[in-house]
Formats: sequence, C-alpha cells, structure tokens
Amino acid sequence: MKRIFKRNAGLIAALLLTFLCIFLLYLLNKNSESDNQGKETPSPTPSYVASETPTPTITPTPEPTPITATLVSAGDCVLHELFQKSAKIKGEDRYDFYPIFEAIKPYTEPAHYSMISFESAATNKRNDYTGYPLFNCPPEIFDAFRQVGFDMVNNSNNHQLDRKLAGMFETRDNIHKAGLEVTGVYDGEEPRYVIKDLNGIKVAIMAYTYGCNMNELALTEEQRYKHLSLIDEERMKKEITEMEEKADVTVIAMHWGVEYVQQPNEYQKKLAKDMISWGADVILGSHPHVVQPSEIIEFNGEDKYVIYSMGNFVSNQRRGASGYPKTRKELCEDSMLVHIEFLKDPSTNKTIINKVDHIPTWLWRYLEDGVYRFKVIPVPSIDFYKNGEYPDEVLTEAYESYKRTMSLVSDYKRP
Repeated sequence: MKRIFKRNAGLIAALLLTFLCIFLLYLLNKNSESDNQGKETPSPTPSYVASETPTPTITPTPEPTPITATLVSAGDCVLHELFQKSAKIKGEDRYDFYPIFEAIKPYTEPAHYSMISFESAATNKRNDYTGYPLFNCPPEIFDAFRQVGFDMVNNSNNHQLDRKLAGMFETRDNIHKAGLEVTGVYDGEEPRYVIKDLNGIKVAIMAYTYGCNMNELALTEEQRYKHLSLIDEERMKKEITEMEEKADVTVIAMHWGVEYVQQPNEYQKKLAKDMISWGADVILGSHPHVVQPSEIIEFNGEDKYVIYSMGNFVSNQRRGASGYPKTRKELCEDSMLVHIEFLKDPSTNKTIINKVDHIPTWLWRYLEDGVYRFKVIPVPSIDFYKNGEYPDEVLTEAYESYKRTMSLVSDYKRP
C-alpha cells in the first residue's frame, strides 16, 4: 500500500512541476506583450537614394528681327502750258491729271513714303494758269499725286516764287488740302525738316535750292531766311548735323547743277561729300532737266547714296519743240523713280541703306481728239511690256530711254 502511494505521489509531483513550468512561461510571455503594447513602434526611417539633378533647359533669347522701310522719290514736275491743257476736262472748269501718272501707282503706293519735286506755283485763280517762264498750275494736280500714292511734295526750287511769296504759301496750303505734306516752304515758326516714322525707322527729310530765278531778291533778308531754304553751307551744316540726334537717317533733296548737262559739276560733287560728312545719308538731286549719274560714297565705313539729278518726271521739253537741240530735248524725256530700302538693327539701333533700285520712266506725248496728252511710262526692264499694252513704236522709244538712264545709274545692294 505504501509502495503504491509512493509511486502515485511521485507522479503527482511530476505533474505539478510540469504545470508550474507551463504557468511560469505563460506569465513571462504575458508580461512581455504588455511591455510591448506600452511602447510606440518607431516609424521606419526613410532611406533616400541620391539622384543626379537634371540640367535646366536654357531657352535662347531670340535675336531682334531687323526692320525695313522704303522711300520712293520722283524727279521734277515742270508744268508747261501744253501739259496743263492736256488735263483739262472738256466743257468744265476742272482738271484731271490722274491718267498721266496712273501707270506709276504700283511703284509709289506700296512704299512706306513717296515724294515728288514740283516746279511751279499752284494757286486758285482760274484765269491765271501759265507755263514758262512763270509757272502756275491748277491745284488739282495734287489730287493726282495723292491718288497714285505720293505722300510729300518738295517745293524748294527755282520756280517756287513764280507767284511771289503769297502764291508760294497758297500753293503750300493747296498741297495740304490734298492731304499731302510739303517741304522747302516755311512760315518761320515750323521746323525746317519733316521727320517720318516709317515702320519704326525715323527718316528726316530736308530740301534746299540754289535760288528762285532772282525772285528771292524781292524779299527782305529776313523773309529769305525765314521762308526759303536756299543753299547756305554754314546753315546747312548746322541743320543737317542736328538731325543726327533726331532721326535714324537723313534725306536731302537738292535743287542744283547745270541745266541740260548730264554730268555733275565739281561744286555738286564737293557739296555732296560735305553734306554726307555733316550727316546726310541720301541726296536726291533735281533741276538739270536731264538724268545725271548716281553714286555710292563711303563715309566712316558706311555707304551713302547720291543721285545728282533724277531728270524731268513730266514737262513739255521734248524733241521737236522749238528752241531746243535734239540732243538735249531727247534727254528731257528721261526720268526715274528711285526706290530706297533702309534697314535697322534693333539690337544696335543702327540704320543703313540696304538697297537702291532705279525704275526708269519715259514721258509719252500723243495726240488724242486734237489735244496733246501725256503719260508717264515706267520701264523696270527691257521687254517688260509683252502684251501690246502700248504701240510698238512707243515701246521702242521707252526702251531707248531705259538704256540711256541705266547707263548713268547703278542699282545698289548692301554687301
């Protein structure tokens, strides 16, 4: 009995010990969980992977685009009586000069600015219209100028006082009434220049004449100084130099030279170089009634343009007219439109002559219904007209005129 009890007691003790071990393990595990619940689980520290910084894309600054402006100039309008009568509307007290100039419109109208030289008075007194030697023309001619695209009339010439000082100012007023600007006539208060902003290029235009057929002597010295623009080198130097600060380019219209002579004299050449040294960029000559050569003069590394005479744009100084040798009269039919393109670099603010083109013109006179008519025919090139627009004999003469003119002038393109 004792032996059984002892054996059972040992078994019971082993079971108790096992139970105790399990219980202790349970308590230890529970305490561990309790400790862990009282603490926050730290957030994992992010790890950064170094990467290359992208190179920024640099957008290049665009270069400023050069700008251009165009100027067109025509020669002298010498308004003889027969020329005036050709524009008279039959049975009416009106004149229509537009058909005479109509053909040049494709060249004058598209330009930023177009100008023409006018050798006459143009007053409103209808019974006072005359030709040579004291010209006075119906002011309707200014309407024709505007209709074909001219913007300015240069009235600085030897005939601007043909109706005295009052007639000169009446002429100026009629030019303004037609919607045109004028240079060469001054009231004493206004500037002696016109500055036009042509597509962002400031172009100064000035005009001078050698005299007014002695009619200026009827004026006082003060009147001559205030109202005319006579060649006076000291004054010209001052006025042209002032344009350097006011404009990008300076254009000078010069009434000078010897009539019917195809070459400039030494004084013209010297004065042209002087004006360029004072600041002139373009010199547009008139008065000789015939075409004289063009020239490029380099000054301070820049090319300047001179045309010593653009010839008679319109007149009645023609072959067969009395008192004029054929060799001279034939040349009086020749003229041109000078087309100048200026170029300005906005980055340097510098303006230069980019190119010069010469469009020769020939004045056709023909008889229609017993009246002489006139028409300016532009001749851009030989054989330009191929559709029979004009009679063959007319084109033959026009092409001969083209050859004469282009033998004296040269187109220019910036190197």
